Amino acid sequence: MKKKLMAVLLTAAMVITMAGCGGNKESGNAPAPEENEAEDAAPAEAEDAAENAADGSEGTYRVAFLCKSFTDTFCLSVKEEFEEAAKEYADKFTVDYFDSENTAATQNDQIETCTAAGYNAIVFQQVDAEASVEVVKAALDKGIYVVVTTGHIEDNGASWYVDADPYQQGQVVADYAIEQGFCDDAEVAILSGPTGNFHSENRVKAFKDAIEAKDGATLVATEVAEWSKDNAMTVTQNWLVAYPDLKVILAANDDMGMGAVEAIEMAGKQDQVKVFAIDGTEGGLQAVSEGRLGATVKQDEKGYAVEAIKIVDALLGGSEAESLNIDSTLVTKDNVADFQ
Repeated sequence: MKKKLMAVLLTAAMVITMAGCGGNKESGNAPAPEENEAEDAAPAEAEDAAENAADGSEGTYRVAFLCKSFTDTFCLSVKEEFEEAAKEYADKFTVDYFDSENTAATQNDQIETCTAAGYNAIVFQQVDAEASVEVVKAALDKGIYVVVTTGHIEDNGASWYVDADPYQQGQVVADYAIEQGFCDDAEVAILSGPTGNFHSENRVKAFKDAIEAKDGATLVATEVAEWSKDNAMTVTQNWLVAYPDLKVILAANDDMGMGAVEAIEMAGKQDQVKVFAIDGTEGGLQAVSEGRLGATVKQDEKGYAVEAIKIVDALLGGSEAESLNIDSTLVTKDNVADFQ
C-alpha cells in the first residue's frame, strides 16, 4: 500500500515540493527548502511553485486527512464532517483523504509519504498513541503542521490535538447502568478496543472501577474485539454459552456494542442481557431510541472535525492555536431525540 500511495503523492509533489508552512508553535513562517532538496525534488519551475505555495500567493495549501479506518463508523463520520467543514476553506486549502485501515504501520507509512510529498498540514486519527510519535516529529521538523483529532499521541505536546476524556466517557455510562439497577447481583462483561489504545484502555478502566465498586456486581470477562462489530458478535456468542447468567455488557464503542446486541437478539436473550456503549453513532442512537441499547455516550463528531480544521486554518495563516478537549454526553432513551 505504501508504494501505491507514494506513487500518487510523489506525482503531486512534482507541482508542490516539500516546503511546508512552519512546524512549531512559535512561528507560522515556512522554512526555506534546502538547496539540495529543491534540486532533488523537482526542476526550477516546481521550486517556484513551492515558494508560491509556501507564502500562499498562488493556489492553495495542501492538507492530508488520515482516517483511522473507513470501516470504523465513528471515525468515518468524523472524516465526513471534516469533508463538509473543509468546503468553507476551499479557497485556502485542499484536502486529500486516506484510509489507515486501523493499522499503525499503514498510518506511519502514510505520514511519511505525505511528509515526502510536501503537504502543508496532516490531520489524522491515531491508530496508536505511541507508534506514530517519531514519524510525526519528522513531519514537524520538515515544517509540516500535524493535528490529531479524536485523540492525541504521546509526543509531549509537539503536535496539536482535539480530544475528549475517555475515562469520563466510560464512567458516565457505567454509572448509569449501575444507577438504573442493571448491575444489581449481576455478571458483567467488557468488550475492549485494541490493546494499548489510549481511549479503549481508559474507557475499560472506568468500566472496571465502577463494577469493582458496586456490591453484588461481578466482572466475569474482558475481551478485545478491536472496535469491530463482527468480532464483538463472535465474542458475545461465546459469552452467552460460557456465562448463561450474564446480565450486562459494557462496550468501549458503539460498533462493538451493536455486535453484542445482535448476538443477544439472535440468542433470544434481549430481556436478560443489556448492552451499554460509547460513541453516539447514528446506529447507536437509533438502537437507544428503540430500547435495544441501554445507553451510549455521544461524542461530538462535528466538534472533532470543525475544531481540527480551525486549528489547521489558524496555523496555516500564521496564527497560534491551542489543543483542546471537547465534552461527551450521556444519551439515554429519555434524551436521545435531542441527538437525532
